[in-house]
Amino acid sequence: CGGVIVMSCKCDVIIPVYNAPEYVNFCVYALIKNTKKESLGKIYLLDDCSNNITRNLIDNLKEKYSDLIEVVHNKKNLGFIKNVNNGFKISHEQYVMLLNTDCFVAKNTVGKLMKHMENNKKIGLICPVCSNAANLTLPIFDGYSYMMMDELLERKFEGQNFDACTVVGNCLMISRECINKVGGLDEIYGMGYGDETDYQFKAMAKGFEAKVAIDTYVFHKAEMSFNTTNKKRSERLEKNRKIFFDRWGEEYNKLLKEYSKNDPIEYINNNLTSKDLKVNYDYCFVLPQMGKGTGGVIIINELTNYLNLLGHKVGMVNLYPGHYDEIQTFKPVAPENIDNLSSKYLIATIYDSVFFAEKLAQKIGSKVIYFSQGYEFLFNNGRTYEEVEISFKLPDYVLTISNYLKDRYKLLFGIDSAVALNGINYDLIHQNSLEKNKNSKKKIIMNIRNEVLKGGCFLNDLVKLITVEINNVEIHIINNTSDFTFPINNNETDEIIIHNGPIPKIKMIELLQDANILVDASLSEGFGLLPLEAMACGTVPVVSDSFGNREYCVNEKNSYIIKEAHDTSKYLEKIKELLSNDKLYSAMQKEAIKTAKKFDFTDAVEKYAEVLKEIDKGKYQKNEFELSKNDLDVISNYTLSNYAYRHIVDCSINMFRNEKNSYHQIIRSNRIPNFIRIFKEFIKANLFLLKLTIKTIFNKDFRI
Repeated sequence: CGGVIVMSCKCDVIIPVYNAPEYVNFCVYALIKNTKKESLGKIYLLDDCSNNITRNLIDNLKEKYSDLIEVVHNKKNLGFIKNVNNGFKISHEQYVMLLNTDCFVAKNTVGKLMKHMENNKKIGLICPVCSNAANLTLPIFDGYSYMMMDELLERKFEGQNFDACTVVGNCLMISRECINKVGGLDEIYGMGYGDETDYQFKAMAKGFEAKVAIDTYVFHKAEMSFNTTNKKRSERLEKNRKIFFDRWGEEYNKLLKEYSKNDPIEYINNNLTSKDLKVNYDYCFVLPQMGKGTGGVIIINELTNYLNLLGHKVGMVNLYPGHYDEIQTFKPVAPENIDNLSSKYLIATIYDSVFFAEKLAQKIGSKVIYFSQGYEFLFNNGRTYEEVEISFKLPDYVLTISNYLKDRYKLLFGIDSAVALNGINYDLIHQNSLEKNKNSKKKIIMNIRNEVLKGGCFLNDLVKLITVEINNVEIHIINNTSDFTFPINNNETDEIIIHNGPIPKIKMIELLQDANILVDASLSEGFGLLPLEAMACGTVPVVSDSFGNREYCVNEKNSYIIKEAHDTSKYLEKIKELLSNDKLYSAMQKEAIKTAKKFDFTDAVEKYAEVLKEIDKGKYQKNEFELSKNDLDVISNYTLSNYAYRHIVDCSINMFRNEKNSYHQIIRSNRIPNFIRIFKEFIKANLFLLKLTIKTIFNKDFRI
């Protein structure tokens, strides 16, 4: 490889793996999607005795990307540094990148770093700027994704790099020449911290330069693979700092002094304008509340992650804070910046978010897409039917997740909805071994949720029936309710195990992989992910005929579908059949896995991207309802006035500061008829005047 022609060069990528399977999955997907094939050598997944789910994932990825991925399963835990050094030995390309599993590359990260090194042959090590990297941290800007951050830096600072005070090892490219002359990382640093900086100073002592590429940005979560306490990390850090400063203290302090005069992060911030920081989205989700307990929220978050990864500018307005600890590679628009939002389309995510999205769209000149993930007419026990109906008559387009919902909306409103079927993280969930608890009790899993619509009462009754009629089973209940009590178990051979939810995704996968049967008695599902996830795990679903699951459930082939959803004896009958007939169970298990593989989320998200493009190109007719007199009579009860919109935004700002009230409470509080609101303001104003008058008389101070 010569001159500045990067195309003839390749880079091997070494990814040390220890648990954190969700991050491993996204890390590999981001690397493959964002790297040109001609730049990428082999991806080495070096498994350092991870848990079963992670090992299983790695093998699935090897099968999926067999031409790119090599897997090494260590027989014993080597620790980070020894694992990396083994990677140096087995890799062979001219460039090698160390990549942590919680670090996600952006578009052409590998190619850009290689180009810097090709343009300056003295560079031995180079790293990008990232979201979490000690002195090279550039936090994701408000409303940006990490992909947008990378695009911004490339546009503003293409080809620029700075001398590094300390390179960062989460994403670090090293030339083969440097590896040959310096060797591997020093194993004295144990589990890590300081090892890459020590390597940098050894390389510089041999004449190599260490650089930071300020036209390249990556996402880094930090500490996803270290299963240690903060105290242990602190102890390790202090120990390694002493080793480093004993060796390189004088050289480091000299370099730091120069670096402080020419800080790359300071340079970036000083050369960005307010105009540069403004984001123009293609699509922006309007989400009432972020929280991990709701499947719909998880799908929206993952869509935002993946659509950005595929090169679309996708944002999120989150009107109410909530706990969410899954992968999030973007920063939602802050409430105080909502008025400055710019997006071609706003995507409402539930019926009452349509009204806010519609008002915001009027203000910023956007179109509204209603993303319906469930048959919302039945939500809240049907009490909000009128509100849901009105919400379908306001947006420009409707996007939904199943043909059942599409057909239903066509019947009710004549809407030609766009459809993008949901998907699951198949590589993460699917387990290669079909043998389950061979020498232990058969396991049945159920997910009991608060909503009446989800059939929790039927599942609770079924638990009792099982303990009466079936022996030697474990019943695992994920309890997402606040006040359910469960049946008394008088069967000494059976065991009821309660898992209080919401539980983390990985815990749910572990339960599904260990179970034989999933039972779901939900009365209505727009699509229903849980039975499909069970299928991927080789767990056979026994489910109610909840409409949306017809997209993948085929009765008596890959699942049992119970049409009499309320009749728990029907579920019991099918459970008995599966438990007593190994041949039948094995056949249905294999069909279930085959079905689940067709619904891989990485394929599904590309379909979402395609459908959104089709909407933009006018393939779907814009919804233009002729509102009837009855519609007009009720519509003002739900659409937002300017005053109500402003109140929601202001409350959203306050909620992010103190988390009081919910979006749903606030939006309903703004649906008081206008005359009542005006009357209340009139009373408040006059009480204020009366108070001032009394104060004036009492104090004899007429200046008031």
